[in-house]
Amino acid sequence: MRFSWLILFVCVFLSTKCDARTIKWITHDFAPYYILNGPDKSQGRDESIISLLEQQLPHINFERIIIPSGKVIQELANLQSNACALSLYKNKYREERVYFTHQSSTAGLSPSIAMHQKLSIALGIESSKSVSLTNLLVNKKLTLGVSMNRSYGSEIDKVINTTPNTNIVIRPTRDTLSTLTYMLNLERIDILLGYPSEHYYLAKTMGFSDNLTQRMLTEAPKISYGYIGCTKNEQGAEDIATLNQQLKLIKQTEDYKQVLTRWLPSHLKSKLEAHLQ
Repeated sequence: MRFSWLILFVCVFLSTKCDARTIKWITHDFAPYYILNGPDKSQGRDESIISLLEQQLPHINFERIIIPSGKVIQELANLQSNACALSLYKNKYREERVYFTHQSSTAGLSPSIAMHQKLSIALGIESSKSVSLTNLLVNKKLTLGVSMNRSYGSEIDKVINTTPNTNIVIRPTRDTLSTLTYMLNLERIDILLGYPSEHYYLAKTMGFSDNLTQRMLTEAPKISYGYIGCTKNEQGAEDIATLNQQLKLIKQTEDYKQVLTRWLPSHLKSKLEAHLQ
């Protein structure tokens, strides 16, 4: 009996040891959100935010697994999975299958297109102006590269999925965006859809920064928000409630703001920093 009370006492005051609760995080080999190798290892945007949440929740075990980015929603929709993922877009299809936080987990500049410098000059597209993705696909007949099973927000997704007679190259490979960036540099595709930090990081690390340029899109809002999604079961509901509360706290810190702007080129950092203020 004394031993039983001792165990109870220890569990009350040392809950980090007795609480078996674990949040399993789905991660990817996808820089600059998750950087698994090289000099910038573990400095990815999303993995850094998971680490900030982990610091706030020392009584919960954080487990990380790596799966292909195209299978994230499929894994979250598996009711036996009990997993969470950071920085997801909400849409009707996903909300029917996954719980989402009310608080955004990330804020970033909206999707942009990367293109070859020579093409931007030929089309007379000024660097300071946004362009219409619909116009580039329908009127200019450009070939667009996109990643399979990835959402870019409702308006951009609508353009991709409903615009007739478009030339779209969809890549399902493990290193999707780097493969498409390589194709873009070789001019095998005309434009590539992604995010400013992705384009910047890949062009820099692949040695293409002098060849490629970016343009913002008129169909996209200035800022894009990502949310945490968890499996739609009892544990997922508990995890979402916990993570939603902690997001409120870390979003007030300078560490959070620095993480969000870490992989933006200097001329774009000010745009996001102004919003974060």
